[in-house]
Parts: sequence; C-alpha cells; structure tokens
Amino acid sequence: METVLIADDHEIVRNGIRTMIEGISLQYRFIEVSTCADVIKVLSQNRIEYAILDMFLADANIFSTIDVISKYSKLTNILVYSQNAEKIYAKRLLEIGIRGFVSKQASMEELEKALEELLKGNLYLSPELRNLMVHSSPDEASTNPLDNLSDRELEVLEYLAMGLGTKEISQKMKLDITTVSTYRRRAYEKLQVQNFVEMKDKFALYKMKY
Repeated sequence: METVLIADDHEIVRNGIRTMIEGISLQYRFIEVSTCADVIKVLSQNRIEYAILDMFLADANIFSTIDVISKYSKLTNILVYSQNAEKIYAKRLLEIGIRGFVSKQASMEELEKALEELLKGNLYLSPELRNLMVHSSPDEASTNPLDNLSDRELEVLEYLAMGLGTKEISQKMKLDITTVSTYRRRAYEKLQVQNFVEMKDKFALYKMKY
C-alpha cells in the first residue's frame, strides 16, 4: 500500500485533503504532521510515495528545509498547497523538483484535479500558471520586483509581513540574526523601500498583482 504524507499545521485542512484523496481511492495509507521537522523525520524513516505540503508550517517553511527534504524524497511526488501567490512561488518550487503547486484560494475542483495528477505521478500546473509559463520568454525581464528577490530574501519578507521579529525569523530559518538582517537589508534595497511600513505595503501590492 502506498503512503501519502500530509503536512499542514491545521488539522481540519489535513482531514479535508485526506477525505478528498479517499474519495479518489482507498488504496493509500496516511501520515499527518504539522511541522517541517516532522516532515523530514517521516521522510527519513519511511518510504513515502506522495506528499502534500503546506509551504509555511509551524516551525519553518519549505524553502528553509528543501535541501534536506530533497535528500530523503527522491522517490516522493510532492505537491505544495499554500495560501501564498502561486506565480511567485510555483516556478521556484518547480525548479527544485516539486511536482505541483496549488493555491489555497483555488477551487475544490482544482484541488481535486491536482491531487489526481499527483497520485498518477504527473506534474500539475493550474491553467493560469501553465499559460504564464508557456507564453513567457526566458529572457523576458520581470516587471515584478519580487521576482528579483532570492529565496531567502523572499522568505524573510514573508515572515516580516506576518509580524515576526528578527530573532523569531532567525530561529525559524536557523540562521544568525546578522544573516537575517543582511537578507532583510538586501530585500529592502531591491524593493526600494526604507522601512517596514513601506515594505509591507509594497510587498502586499506586488503579491496582489499576481
């Protein structure tokens, strides 16, 4: 029997995904977790064929731990399910081997389609994302400054926008406070903002553009 790992820090979300998969087929067993640490632990100790991961979990996020996750998940088809704008994050995640991305703002029908494709071992892209990737040129300059941020810089801004302080961010990202401050400074420079209020407004604006 194949195993599906579901990682989300909300039990109701995990139960909903599990129920939806059981509606597709009853041939799977499930492991449910709420932290990145548990994701890594499960992947290191079990053969996991499929994983549905929320990008931001209780202790960290996928960007912080993807190198470790990839070490244990070479045979795992991973679908990221997140409330964050897919056109900002999906391309980054696909480049590191994730098999699909679904926004939590997507319809139930789209989520079900994504799960069906995942369980077939197929890559899933939403119609909007597929259209964007098909019609965009590799040499085309992005008009969204968020695309110019590194994964770490983007991650720091996400946590700042959530209201976390530098110390909390350093703990979640397992980085020195000075390193987090450097990422924040570089991100501010790229967004051409001077302070937290300007950053939060501009960050929200360009996420909405997607």
